[in-house]
Amino acid sequence: MRRAALLVCVLWIGCEEPRAQPPLRPGPDLSQEIEEARELLPPPPPSSWPTDVVGLRETIEAYTDLPTCLASLRERTPTEVSEAVADLHYDAFFEDVCGSMRAIREASVPGCDELSVSSAQRGCRLRLAIFHGEPTACPSDRVAEGREPVCVAWAARDEDLCAAASAVDRARCRAVLSADPARCSRARGGDRVRCEAEIERYASALEGARRESPAARRRRELRLDVDGVTLTRDTLQRGVRLVNEGCRTRVALARPIALRVIGPDAGSFSLTFSLASQIELPEELSFGASDALLEVNTERRGQLSSTAGARGGVTLSAFERRLGGEVSGTLEGELGSASQRIPVRGRFTTFVRDLDPLDEACQR
Repeated sequence: MRRAALLVCVLWIGCEEPRAQPPLRPGPDLSQEIEEARELLPPPPPSSWPTDVVGLRETIEAYTDLPTCLASLRERTPTEVSEAVADLHYDAFFEDVCGSMRAIREASVPGCDELSVSSAQRGCRLRLAIFHGEPTACPSDRVAEGREPVCVAWAARDEDLCAAASAVDRARCRAVLSADPARCSRARGGDRVRCEAEIERYASALEGARRESPAARRRRELRLDVDGVTLTRDTLQRGVRLVNEGCRTRVALARPIALRVIGPDAGSFSLTFSLASQIELPEELSFGASDALLEVNTERRGQLSSTAGARGGVTLSAFERRLGGEVSGTLEGELGSASQRIPVRGRFTTFVRDLDPLDEACQR
């Protein structure tokens, strides 16, 4: 029971990124403890989905025009629901519902963005992306840089991209794409009902061949050997976003961690690289302030940076500029001044979870 209680803390509040530790032998099977811990978590809130869920495709194909939609909604909406909407002072509720349907029917992202509240805008973008198979229409993620990963996976029809979703969303992401309610079974209460309802709602709209992204199924890692210490970061587990800056692409494999958060003696590092739109593998990126920026903090050496006096760099062995594409490589060189050279060596492998298309001028 004590082990289960500890696991509750992990499931409920999450964990800080671990400090570097020596390799561990495989531990005992904790599946039973994890299940016990799940039962100790507070129950999820009840679902607001109705018992009879209408498919998204049926809804959008039935839409004709705004006045007809508004009249139909007001006729069919129970008084208690309208009263609750009034209590929330959401006077544009019906207009947003019908405006969202029109935007999805017309594949108009600006139409989604014109709705009165941000939550309606995000929901409209989600359904538009699903309906038209357009990942670039997905709303931005509330935490990580880039688009919301469940939406991207659904719009791309790619179950492998569910690996980019948070742990609590991954199962429902895969369940909806497979249209298999049995994959909702591990969710509890309202979460299970929501998962099953989303299958009913979105399965008919998720037409088209399914894609696969093998790189998202492989092991992802980012590690650095420096001064006799092996440092790791878990930032690549959910993939990376490719950010276009003119005709160059920036990739942040790991962002800096403030020393006040991890302590001045903790080992950590960050790594960002930038490359041209047209490359030929293997691509060499020199350590510096622009092409490959590496910053390291160790207990023995303190803070080191590639901004001055560094040698070596990053070698990209794989770089697929597409959703689910592989990004892999190695880094090797030296940091420090002329009087103090600190060897560094590392490797990374991950997948592309999100990107914007390059301008045509950059592709020529």
